[in-house]
Order: sequence, then C-alpha cells, then structure tokens
Amino acid sequence: MKSGRIVEERVGPYEVRRRNEVATQAVLEALDTPGQVLKKSSKAVTRRVGDWVVKESRSTVRQRAKQALRPGAYLRAWKAALLFETAGVGSAKPIALVRRRKLGAIVGSALIFEHLDGSCSVEQWAARMHETGASEKAIRGFLSKIAQAVARLCDTGAYHADLSGKNILTRNGDSFYFIDLDGVELNREYTDALQLKNHIQLYDSFCDLWSDDVLAPFVTQMLPRGTDADVWMEAVRRGQAKRRARTKAIWRKQGKR
Repeated sequence: MKSGRIVEERVGPYEVRRRNEVATQAVLEALDTPGQVLKKSSKAVTRRVGDWVVKESRSTVRQRAKQALRPGAYLRAWKAALLFETAGVGSAKPIALVRRRKLGAIVGSALIFEHLDGSCSVEQWAARMHETGASEKAIRGFLSKIAQAVARLCDTGAYHADLSGKNILTRNGDSFYFIDLDGVELNREYTDALQLKNHIQLYDSFCDLWSDDVLAPFVTQMLPRGTDADVWMEAVRRGQAKRRARTKAIWRKQGKR
C-alpha cells in the first residue's frame, strides 16, 4: 500500500514501512549489515550502517512477548518521527520501520533513521561551552533555544518521557534534534506532573555545569504565564536531588562510581 511519502508492503516474513524514495532491498540489506555498534541495551542494539542508523530490538523471549502483547508500542518512534518531520520539530528523518512475523506473531522489529553527521548531545555541547569559558550571554542564548525547541515538541501534542540532554542532539548549538523516540507518546495531556518530570530531566543535565542564575530562567521560560517560578524551581531542585540519588544507587549496584 502506498500513502504519500510512505509505502507499506509485505516481503516474506517482513512488514515494511518505508519512504517512497527508498528501495525495499536497501532497507532489508541494512538489517543484514553488522555496521558500527553505537549503543547496546537489554532491549535493543543500535548501529550505524552507512548514512543510516538501525535500532533493532533484541530477539529475547521477554522482548518477543512484549511485541506480541503490545504491538502498537513499537510504532511509537516511527509515528513520532513522521509527526515531527511534518511539524518542523527537529529529529532524525525516518527511513523505515520493519517488523518480522512468525506464525502470525511479531518476533522482531527495527527502526531505521538518517544518521545525524557531526552531531553531539547538548550535554556534550554544554560541557565544551563550560570548558572554553563561554559568556553568560552565550549560555543563556543556548539554553533559551533548547527551551524553544522543547516548546515546539510539546505543541505537537507529543510527550517525550526522557527529555534529558543525552536525547537532544545538536550540530551547532543553534538547532536541535530529539532522539530516543521510543519514549514519545502522542496525544498525551501534558499535565503539571509530566512537565515537572521533563524539567527535572533537563535541569539534571546542566546543573553540574551552571548555576540557577542561568538555569532558573531556562526552566521557567517553558512554563505558562502565571506559574509561580520560585515554587516550581524548588520542586525541580527537589526532584533532581531524588533523581540523582536513584542514579547513584543504580551505579553502586552495578559497581560503577
């Protein structure tokens, strides 16, 4: 089935959704190419294959069970990427979504996106700014542009469950790209609790580098008018302390420092 920019088809055991200008064979070849491993987790392996990034779910009993019970969850990142592309929200261009079926059940899935050459996380960019002694004006400008990018994401009706700095990329400190879209939910009401969670994640990404003199305006820029900024920032600081304590406890359990 062809629908505008996206083609949906069945190729053997594979269900393929791909961009109209991308060949099916190229998509399937990317799945079979080892490439350069960028990240591994218990859930997925992410690797670079040429100009693309392939994020493939691990074929474990647990993952297969999740895919069988909640097939819609594995469409989240794909749908979010298509929405962001249409809405002008920065993210890697979606190339294809492939799901493999066996005896009618989904037993594997892979997302393929463009590779964002020359990009790094905003946490890394911020560290460079700190190391090179960037001016307060430059820091404020950088953070303000991140806040604007977050606002554009929220305006789409999407909620990103992990909006920490590692999941926001930049090439120049001026434009930004959201990644790890598996954590994005569409048409989710952006409640105070969800907004606070995002602000804690963002605050935690930068608070080791910069003081509240620049971080408080950054956070409160993302708040509706009329919100008590002092009360909100106190909640953010408390939440960040708890988040950091949980992270350190996990590191200790894993033998890390």
